[in-house]
Amino acid sequence: MSGTPFKILPTKEFSKDFRKLSGSLQSQARQKIEEIAQDPTKYKFLHYDLKGSCRVRVGKLRIIFSYDVAKMELYLEKVVFGHKY
Repeated sequence: MSGTPFKILPTKEFSKDFRKLSGSLQSQARQKIEEIAQDPTKYKFLHYDLKGSCRVRVGKLRIIFSYDVAKMELYLEKVVFGHKY
């Protein structure tokens, strides 16, 4: 993948969930999101209801996201607390 990061576009649901996190979790999540924006294609796809989305673990939470390679956009969909995906 090239060095150009994807444009990060959070949904309203993601923003609402993100504001509920503690300061330390927010900074960990921000770091991971920046890492994802460099190359989102290397993360595991989900199945069933969340087909087409990917997930990444940050501590005990999961960040659900999808991306569009053609538009170079990363869509942050939601934060899931303590659930396995």
